[in-house]
Amino acid sequence: MNRTLFLTAYLACLFVITGCGEDPGYDKFAPSPSGSIRYVNAVTDAPSLVVEFGTQSLGNTPFGQLSSINSVIPGLERNTEISYVKDNQLEVIATLSILVPEDQLKTLILTGTMANLTVVEVLEDLSVPAETDTTTTLRIANAAGALDDAVSLTIFDSTASETPIAELVIEPGAISDTLTVESTSSLSIQATNASGDILWTSNDFLVATGVRPIIILVDTFGPSTNQSPLQGLYATVGGNFDFPNETFTASVRVLNAVPDQTAIDLYQRSARSSAPSVVSINAEAAASSGSYRISVQEIAVPEIYRTTDGFEASTTTIGTGTLFITNGDTTTEVLIDATSASVEGIANAINGADGDATAIIINDAEGQVYLQIATLDYQESNQLTIVVDDDDDSDSDDAGLSLLATSQLTITTPAGSAQLTVDGNLFERSSNAITDIISDVTLFLLAVSEADTEGEIEITQQSLVAEDLLFSDTSSYFNSATGSVIFTATTANNPDAVLHSNAFTLEKNQHHMLAVTGLADAISAAIAIEEYRPVATESRLSILHAAPSTSQVDVYVIKSDANFENSTPAGNNIVPLVTGQFGLAPDAFTLTITEPESKTVLAGPATIDSAPNGFFRYIVLDADGGGAPLQLIQLDD
Repeated sequence: MNRTLFLTAYLACLFVITGCGEDPGYDKFAPSPSGSIRYVNAVTDAPSLVVEFGTQSLGNTPFGQLSSINSVIPGLERNTEISYVKDNQLEVIATLSILVPEDQLKTLILTGTMANLTVVEVLEDLSVPAETDTTTTLRIANAAGALDDAVSLTIFDSTASETPIAELVIEPGAISDTLTVESTSSLSIQATNASGDILWTSNDFLVATGVRPIIILVDTFGPSTNQSPLQGLYATVGGNFDFPNETFTASVRVLNAVPDQTAIDLYQRSARSSAPSVVSINAEAAASSGSYRISVQEIAVPEIYRTTDGFEASTTTIGTGTLFITNGDTTTEVLIDATSASVEGIANAINGADGDATAIIINDAEGQVYLQIATLDYQESNQLTIVVDDDDDSDSDDAGLSLLATSQLTITTPAGSAQLTVDGNLFERSSNAITDIISDVTLFLLAVSEADTEGEIEITQQSLVAEDLLFSDTSSYFNSATGSVIFTATTANNPDAVLHSNAFTLEKNQHHMLAVTGLADAISAAIAIEEYRPVATESRLSILHAAPSTSQVDVYVIKSDANFENSTPAGNNIVPLVTGQFGLAPDAFTLTITEPESKTVLAGPATIDSAPNGFFRYIVLDADGGGAPLQLIQLDD
């Protein structure tokens, strides 16, 4: 009797389970439920921070940056740890419980200090706006730990009037309520302290329906024309961006590391765009000075191709052979062998070929898999031509690798050309990277200009910024424009005797070291960011190889009680004009420069007594006139 009842119950359960696949409401291809999470490191005195959501790492993120968006299992409270790397191990500084709702994005704003860390949880609105919606929303967070004070915010709609549309006061470690604004607006935000001093201004920026940005105010430690203690991060569900129009400058100092020149002069000129969110600019050293009026009517749209028929799975084999992918005058060969002949393998091979194309796998609602291939932006053209050398000896049929010839692919998005006006002349181009309108200048088109507006591209005249700089000396810091800046080094008091000229990109709100080195006619230069942000857990060490007589060196940074012979280099085979950056835990260290892959000492050792908030900057130079013995010199001691 009991056995009969058991069998009956078992068969009933089995019928229910097997019948699920026949349920019209059951979709075996339905995506698994998921949520998304990211974080911003705005902790004033922290190094890179690691956040672990349960057992899942959300990344290692430096100060002032947001992590990537990570997919996580939703609806479950997870123990979340915030750590930093100490002695090659993670040191936990905060633990909290986090829950991410299904199909939602949660942003964690980490602010305060290492000793008093605060986490602000922000749930972002991912809903699709209605077609008739003409508004968007924004929120503003005060994540400035060094300021440790409330911030007063005044928000203007610059397209309507100068009357503020909102006035807010945000305490440290807090975020404002949601503010709804018209998506046709051009906004500007001004932050002040209790005394009315201006701390930060965004200048004008556009808002768009459904973008819903979070604006995060964080500390700044760089040079600024107004000595602002704040900078703004603009975070959306698509990523995070700096405000292109913030009133920040760069700061540069110059090192003369040319041992056979008594002294040098340095000149600079800049290439700037008045509307960097619409058109950015990169100028080569040969670019002529001048100004140009510019507006963008259309952005180039890359052509997107897709396999005409779907495949059963991403592991389905397509075929072997070679893809010849041509963009403009550039052709990239992509070898497809037996190990990469699947849909997924071919996508990885195309993406790993360092060419002008990108490939992704598309899954449709019916479970079919397609391979999609598109032109990367800012290439020579917005179109690709794919020719196949198919191992099945037929290069144009609908079998094997021939399926990926452009003649066999379906165009899902046709190419669209860019249109822009420069000094009243209309141009049409097949790329958003345009090199043939202004000589020796590349224009990068980023957005369409506002109606009836023009921006200005300006390449300034040359100006003297460092004069009679002796060998091994560094100049004082001087303010510089950000973006593309052309530096020219000459022999002292002779501007026509050019030693080296090159264009560099300067980061806003950063200090930079420009090193000029070499012997005889082989002079070159490089620029590196110099760190000025104190960190509570470590000292910062930078070491620049600027000795042209020595092609490579190894750098040893070891604890003073360690055995040098048994130690490994912190950096090996370092070539001239490379700067190494290190974080040092509180301890005593020795810095030694050796021949590559050898313990033969070329310079040093120097003793470093590391403590939190310390900065140590060293350069490796030739002897005066060139050659050995090398010098290890500490700057700013």
